[in-house]
Amino acid sequence: MTHPLFNIENKVVAITGAGGGIGRAVAKGFAESGARLALIENAEANFEALRGELAALNAHAAGYYVLDVTDREGCFSCVKQIVEKFGQVDVLINLAGINQRMRPELYTEAIYDRIVDVNLKGTFQMCQAVYSFMKANRYGKIINVGSITAIAANQHLPVYAATKAAINQLSKSLACAWAPEGIHVNVVHPGWIDTALSRQARVDIPGHAERVVATTPAGRWGLPEDLVGTMLFLAAPASDFIDGANIVVDGGVTSQL
Repeated sequence: MTHPLFNIENKVVAITGAGGGIGRAVAKGFAESGARLALIENAEANFEALRGELAALNAHAAGYYVLDVTDREGCFSCVKQIVEKFGQVDVLINLAGINQRMRPELYTEAIYDRIVDVNLKGTFQMCQAVYSFMKANRYGKIINVGSITAIAANQHLPVYAATKAAINQLSKSLACAWAPEGIHVNVVHPGWIDTALSRQARVDIPGHAERVVATTPAGRWGLPEDLVGTMLFLAAPASDFIDGANIVVDGGVTSQL
């Protein structure tokens, strides 16, 4: 039997970037905990693997929504559709994000704008879109996703790092503004996580995989599943007095000098 502090059964959980490596692990974790899922991706094809994985779990009814999070009207419309289907939205997890690995002097305006629009603007717009519904219920959980690059610099990810640092400060501001209305906003900062995107970096950068292991006190790459427990905690009643927090899930990387 699940302790009431950690019970999220039947909660409506909206997840952007649900078809990515971390998104799929988080979606499965919430499905196994009895949540109802509203899964959001920017293309229908990105749901393919996730649909099969959730079907194998006999998961609760899930809704699938195609959305470009840079489209403000689309964000509000998507959340409205979720509420029409499920009656409410209890938890929002903003996982949608992109990066572009290159030296700072090589960024074009178009690349800069796209990263900022998806990562920062998209996160903010989704938070705004769920606000009125969470306010009406006097309760809601928003989990925004940062990165260890918001804490420690990375010369090849300057714009990505800047957006993640901005998400950190944005989330603190939202927490201060919305906590009196029962809406709890927090940030999870993943470290080096083994996903398709990070695997490509290992191919492109000689020795990268080995350096990550050598500089991580836990002695390994993180797995998408390593983030699930933290997400579940921040979505559950156990975290109802946590607002504006930064939880780093990085195997100890940023704890070092």
